[in-house]
Amino acid sequence: MSSYTGNIGETQNKGLEFTLNGTILNNVNGWTWDAGINIYGNRNKLVALASGEDQDVANNWFVGYPIDVVYDYQKIGLWQAADSASNYMNILEPGGRVGMIRVKYTGDYNADGTPARAIGSDDRIPISLEPKFEGGFNTRVSYKGFDLSVVGAFKKGGVLISSLYASNGYLNLESGRRNNVKIDYWTPTNTGAEFPNPAGPTSGDNPKYGSTLGYFDASYLKIRTITLGYDFKPKGMAKTGIDKFRIYALVQNPFVMFSPYHKLSGMDPETNSYSNQNAAVPYSNNLKRLLTIGTNTPSTRNYLIGINLTF
Repeated sequence: MSSYTGNIGETQNKGLEFTLNGTILNNVNGWTWDAGINIYGNRNKLVALASGEDQDVANNWFVGYPIDVVYDYQKIGLWQAADSASNYMNILEPGGRVGMIRVKYTGDYNADGTPARAIGSDDRIPISLEPKFEGGFNTRVSYKGFDLSVVGAFKKGGVLISSLYASNGYLNLESGRRNNVKIDYWTPTNTGAEFPNPAGPTSGDNPKYGSTLGYFDASYLKIRTITLGYDFKPKGMAKTGIDKFRIYALVQNPFVMFSPYHKLSGMDPETNSYSNQNAAVPYSNNLKRLLTIGTNTPSTRNYLIGINLTF
């Protein structure tokens, strides 16, 4: 037997959901308008582990944090020559250079205010993936035989994981040895860039702390479908046996707004893979529960025209 199921700890979940549906106009001069919205949020955390420990790093489980977290360094920008903290760069990042990824230092400081040590594995922290809230909405307006329907979804906050931009894979190595995703990288004349100096330092083929490049604000507002239709009146169709005749046009995933990831990549911000599937370099199998955007096919925009006949 290679595996078994058992209780490994205790979790706590608390959530709140709000739903409102209603008719705003009800056949007022031929106009009818229905609308609905749903907003919900969930907070889960690991209360205890069966081992009695307060963390299980191999599984990314930390008491007091949600079940789904990434355990990594926290990127706070790029090192710049003009930063006052650059005076400590030789302590925090021995062998480092301006333009490299700057991560949060969590250690102590000496009496003179200097960092007590270099940045290392002890500076990794659990980073929650949970959004503040998310939900969806729908609306339908009709006038005589015409009707227009819109369905959308939204998310506020949280962390989106993209293996396409994290440099622990082969799509964003920045080594120049193969085609990579297009990024705005740091140079002495482009210091406001989001991505680091490709000259290094590196960790193997990857920029140092390159995994942090794959974490994005997961917020978005997305229109899932827009449908415009017209119902023909059955008069004159009795002889044909047609009871209802409707023609419609529909577009799926027409546009995304307020999404940092979509603004950078042009891609849909909804996850399409588990972290050990369709990823440039997957997480270990025990972390496959983490949803990511990988090399799987993203949501696409589709246009449809149809006819509904009822006999």
